[in-house]
Amino acid sequence: MAFKLESPFNTDNTPIYFREKPEGVLGVATKAGSIIINEKVKDPKQIEEIILHETDHTNRFKEFERTNGLRGLYYDDNKVIHNNKTFARKNGKIKYQGKWRPDGWPGFPWEVTAYNAENKSKTT
Repeated sequence: MAFKLESPFNTDNTPIYFREKPEGVLGVATKAGSIIINEKVKDPKQIEEIILHETDHTNRFKEFERTNGLRGLYYDDNKVIHNNKTFARKNGKIKYQGKWRPDGWPGFPWEVTAYNAENKSKTT
């Protein structure tokens, strides 16, 4: 007889750190798979929202690796690649649709999906 075991435990082992971040930066997902939250954030609900948002980014980094760059998210100092499209990056800004926008701008497609993941939790 075959059966499937389901764990009642959260097996996500994403490291989460609280560190000093520049003004306006609440959280950062690193390509190494960790999440850094601004140490000034103290509200548990806001921390949960930041974790959901940044977890979406870490999942997109993994998707990039799994699909050899065809889907997902990657960044370095000079570029952001999202779903096989490359965007120039420099001095804390990313060129999107002909305009330089600050990192974290909510109109970037990779930010839209992360905000959707964050907002989905608010409605459930």
